[in-house]
Amino acid sequence: MSSSSKKDAVPESVSEERLKVSLERYRLKAIELGASDAKVIPASWVVVDERVRMKCFVPRCPRVAESPNCPPYTPEPDVVRNALGKYSWAVFIRTDVEPLRDYMPKRGGSAEERLRALSFHAENGRIVCELEGLAFKDGYYLALGLGGGSCKDYLCGGQVCQFLDSGRCRFPLRARPSMEAMGIDVFALINKVGWQVFPVAFTEEDPDSIPCAISVGIVFIH
Repeated sequence: MSSSSKKDAVPESVSEERLKVSLERYRLKAIELGASDAKVIPASWVVVDERVRMKCFVPRCPRVAESPNCPPYTPEPDVVRNALGKYSWAVFIRTDVEPLRDYMPKRGGSAEERLRALSFHAENGRIVCELEGLAFKDGYYLALGLGGGSCKDYLCGGQVCQFLDSGRCRFPLRARPSMEAMGIDVFALINKVGWQVFPVAFTEEDPDSIPCAISVGIVFIH
């Protein structure tokens, strides 16, 4: 015989104690799923700055306007700022990227190497999606996850965005904007939680000059 348990109804309100337990569970779950580290942070630590979105255009990012999850299709900073301002807590996730040499700009002579370079943010994006889904099932129905990098790269391997071409996304439940595309100052947030971040230019870089590379994502819970 098999037995099944009924799902709990979405509560009208969430106690501080329940929320605290949930946030720690999601933090640990992120690490279980493969994150190098995860931290529960006040949502107020997240800063939306118009200059971040402007960096998509100056110098022009090669992914601008190439998917609905990159500017100019993403919401304007004021919309993002107002929406995120309604959250109190989030889980911030870090995934270490190795080997760094494989992901340096302009690396990859073969098709396989180029696909590997494009997948820089894939693992982090998977964790964000799973964590958001778990929170939603637990009744945090407004949970919102954002990853890093262009979904066109880490989901579609750089292919032409099918949504912009035909209106049908290949990965409708996994494709989402990056934190940067929403105007979030990611470097400032990384420093705020005590992690390290090193800027990598689109020009040639010496891999040995950069200690580490990370991909980050965030899930706003409540």
